[in-house]
Amino acid sequence: MAQDFFSVSYLLPDPGADDLQIKVFKAPSDVNGGGVTLLDADIVCSSTATHSLGVGGTTFTVALHRFSTAYAVNGTITDALGGTDVGWGAEVPQQFTVDSSYNFIDAGEYVVLDYQEINAGNPPAPGAQLTMNFVRGK
Repeated sequence: MAQDFFSVSYLLPDPGADDLQIKVFKAPSDVNGGGVTLLDADIVCSSTATHSLGVGGTTFTVALHRFSTAYAVNGTITDALGGTDVGWGAEVPQQFTVDSSYNFIDAGEYVVLDYQEINAGNPPAPGAQLTMNFVRGK
């Protein structure tokens, strides 16, 4: 039996602040299909984030979290990507590692991008492209 597969993309420009939780997806209500499973996700910067490596580097990290319908943290879906050990190269995809304990997003729950700046680093213009692949149901 085939499942409905779909992708969702989100362009992350410089958000202009640190320590943000950005809603990037909301699972449909039960009436409209219900929960979904996140299969995989990646993020790609459109250009190189300069000076992003080493101690004192300016960069950022991103991770995907599951938030409840009341908009409270309900699990960490993926590891964090980025930081001063890993550079952000132009058009070089970075693949998230998905935790199968938290990748089912129930009806009305959210996928939230946790965005953290390191030394005021941010995605270079025009931004970073997040792509998530889902199937309906578990």
